[in-house]
Amino acid sequence: MSKSLQHQLLALGLASEKSKKVRQPSGRAPGKGNQRSGAGSSPKKGQGGGKQAAGGEVSLDRAYALRKQEEKKQADTARKRKQAEDRQRRQLNSEIKTIVSKHRLNDGKAEVPRHFMYRGRIRKINVTPDQLKALNAGELGIAYLSGGYHLLAPEHVDAVRKLSAAHIPDLATGDTEEETEFPIPDDLSW
Repeated sequence: MSKSLQHQLLALGLASEKSKKVRQPSGRAPGKGNQRSGAGSSPKKGQGGGKQAAGGEVSLDRAYALRKQEEKKQADTARKRKQAEDRQRRQLNSEIKTIVSKHRLNDGKAEVPRHFMYRGRIRKINVTPDQLKALNAGELGIAYLSGGYHLLAPEHVDAVRKLSAAHIPDLATGDTEEETEFPIPDDLSW
């Protein structure tokens, strides 16, 4: 079984003698020496070391260098944009924090939970019974800051809303479309 595949195909009659080619095991053409060993050898096509190859095409090494340079530029601009957004967010949070810290009405002894929707999730804030009535009547509002919800008077809620409307949850409990489409009769008791 030491015969090559070509010899085996010839023996089976699947290949002809005309198509038989002798190939050297190193893959080089016969009669040519190692081109890289000589000091005066010229680089092959595509190995121009950053120079353009024949036909005006950019060499592979140069193309990789250009791509890497472009990726670095994109990463730098993305990093700078994120830093600017972070700086702007910190400044906004700082301004909101000054309003909230001076005018916060939260009571540490409050035990009545008030639930509301904010950013697609149900949230909760503990209030006193009097604050609950005022909150439901629209005499108080809620502002979100750094993971916490803070009770504020309406003028302070408006000041925070002017800075960023995203920090003010909507406490309106208006009828949804389903309720208006299929109203519940008044005489129905649950």
